[in-house]
Amino acid sequence: MKKDQAAQNKIVSLNHSDKPLVASTELRSGGKSNGMFASRKVLIEKETLWQKFLFWGGMAGFLLGVSLILYFAYAVFAFDWSKSSLDFFATVLWTDAEHVSDAIGAFIELLAAILGLMITVIAIVLQLAAQRYGTRLIDLFLTDKVNRLYFMLMVCSLLYAIIVTYAIKNDFFPTVALQILLILTLVEIALLGPYILFVFKFLTPTNLLAAIQETNLKSVENATERKNYPYLKKFQNEVAISFEQVTDTALSANSQMDRNLGLMAINQIREMMLDYIQHKHKLPKLWFLVSQDKFIGISADFYEEFCEKRLWVEAKAFMDMDLIYRSCINNMFDAVSAIAFNTRVIGEAAIKTRDDNLLEYAVKFFNTFIRVSFNAKNIRAIFNLFYQYRMMTESVLDYDRKLSAKILGHFLYYGETCMQAGLGFVLMTAAFDLGGLVATAYDKKVSNIKELLLIFMALEDKVDRKKDMMVYTGVRNAQLILATYLLSKGDKELLPIVVEDLKNETLDQLIKWRDGLLAIEDRKFWEFTDRGYRFEYIDDTQKKFLKLFYDKYILSQPELFRGGE
Repeated sequence: MKKDQAAQNKIVSLNHSDKPLVASTELRSGGKSNGMFASRKVLIEKETLWQKFLFWGGMAGFLLGVSLILYFAYAVFAFDWSKSSLDFFATVLWTDAEHVSDAIGAFIELLAAILGLMITVIAIVLQLAAQRYGTRLIDLFLTDKVNRLYFMLMVCSLLYAIIVTYAIKNDFFPTVALQILLILTLVEIALLGPYILFVFKFLTPTNLLAAIQETNLKSVENATERKNYPYLKKFQNEVAISFEQVTDTALSANSQMDRNLGLMAINQIREMMLDYIQHKHKLPKLWFLVSQDKFIGISADFYEEFCEKRLWVEAKAFMDMDLIYRSCINNMFDAVSAIAFNTRVIGEAAIKTRDDNLLEYAVKFFNTFIRVSFNAKNIRAIFNLFYQYRMMTESVLDYDRKLSAKILGHFLYYGETCMQAGLGFVLMTAAFDLGGLVATAYDKKVSNIKELLLIFMALEDKVDRKKDMMVYTGVRNAQLILATYLLSKGDKELLPIVVEDLKNETLDQLIKWRDGLLAIEDRKFWEFTDRGYRFEYIDDTQKKFLKLFYDKYILSQPELFRGGE
């Protein structure tokens, strides 16, 4: 119970609304060579052979069965049972040359009408869907085996009917050929029902995105096989086009304010990236040398860099997400949050696969997204970016401590930059996120904890307390909360650094900040916020340690706190 309570106190006092993910819940180890990818959810579950049979055969059989039952029900009543010489089934299921000659023309007209109607309807529906989801939908439709097979059935039935009609003569009656024609017509019309349902299902955005992901994965898998090395350029092109098509879908969704489609497309970029990361180690060296034509607008140095670092696919995906981010920054906030989360997941996947270059790119694009948000003066976007950035950094602490110190420096830099532009709340957010990171680093016993603490304790130096006292107070509150947490852990090495920095404050000001933290009783803010809690809240246990911190380090030596005199 004590351990559980201590963990809960940390969560409350340092605003850790959830535990840091080792490599996100979607990338946890599953015990196999690529087990960390095993628990990912696919967009569409593949149908089994039995499910396909039930869909096509079951529905077509049902339609045919109902039609035959109705026909036989009528035939039973219409048949002249008084003429015992007539065979019931031979009568109702057979015909003769004279009557067939009259009906065969109607057969051809029916088949031609079905073919023409299907072409017209599908052309209209496909064009409308392509305008919304992108022209990739047309390519997928035309290459789909089901569509090809059904249209082949319709065309072949019509051609067969024409040939049979031409072959009928007074002295030649192709009975078996007519029976085959009858069967073809019945099957074609019976399959019309499930095929229409298939088409509408095929044209859903979920199916489109799943098909693009499948194409992308197949291209990557093919590129790993030695026999396919001569076709690497073809596979590179297919992978690049797959990312571009999903990006186009996301941009189209944003322009039409289709939130659901936009989020699916953004998340699909993440899934395609994870598919690629899973197979990257099996790809040949030539794969990573790609034509610059796929990266129009970037410098030759940047192009050479990601080829050398084997990152052209990752760079392509991140640049596409950056394009979507800039498009959505002001009108589709959920998309902005999804991109932030996906960047974190990719960064954590890089940690799992020990891909330092990819992790570096994840950090760079986090910084890029913050810069874009800053230019747009979008505080809410930065607020959520900082959260996902912090969560990824908690995983970085275990992996690359030098990089974690750099990231803390990035938090400090962007907080200061936003402060200078009048976005003081961003610096406050950075302060509480950095406090949480330093606490996590302390728990992980990282070797550079003192360096991280010094970065955190330099935050208030960036604030003019006369102009922005509210921001300054927020930063100091974050530092006091961290000091409280360190004291609760029995620390004696780092607390003197905090106390030394607090000597620049007056005793009255320090007491005012303490009383303000003690007065906050409700963890939830009185308005809805994305994080769902108040930064300054600490629970009753931590409040006791806050009082103890003041009694032991501040009130016991009031002469030291004179505001830097």
